[in-house]
Amino acid sequence: METARSAAVRGACLLTGSVLAVLLAGCGATGNPGTELTAAPPSSPSSQPAVPSPMPTASESSMSTDSPKPAPSLPSDPAAVGSSMLTISIRQNPEAEPVEYFLECTPDGIGETTTLPNPAAACEAVKRLGAAFFNAEPDPNQMCTQQYGGPQTATIKGTVDGHRVYASFSATDGCEIARWNAVESILGPAGAN
Repeated sequence: METARSAAVRGACLLTGSVLAVLLAGCGATGNPGTELTAAPPSSPSSQPAVPSPMPTASESSMSTDSPKPAPSLPSDPAAVGSSMLTISIRQNPEAEPVEYFLECTPDGIGETTTLPNPAAACEAVKRLGAAFFNAEPDPNQMCTQQYGGPQTATIKGTVDGHRVYASFSATDGCEIARWNAVESILGPAGAN
């Protein structure tokens, strides 16, 4: 015996299929004679009429409420691919003055405005991570270990592959420590003074 819920789902599927068939028939009708489409008959006819499906409750819904994140767009200037111009500001503790560095990466190597120590490794990290890493929003649902890696904070801002970037870093929990470690060749190790 078919339950009311499965009958409602089946009815919704049939309705969706019928709407799709009508839309496709409309598309095929212009300029393509003989391409008329009709809805397929239901695979298992039932003597019960289709019942419209009520909205599912929060506990019944299996659809994710998170929308997919858009893919980063290509730079508007193809010549910018492989180029980065970044300002890096590192503060060892809240009372300390920030130390500022510049990092210029070009497709041919290190730019002459660079003041950051170990710029080759830093440019390699920027190239590997890309602009999307620096502009990524933290996931509010991500579980992070509650550990403290030190009082350091840092910001990285500028452009990567023609995209504007801005990111702030700290070592206040496991997620932030992992982000810091991903750019350790730029910021130095977390917890270091």
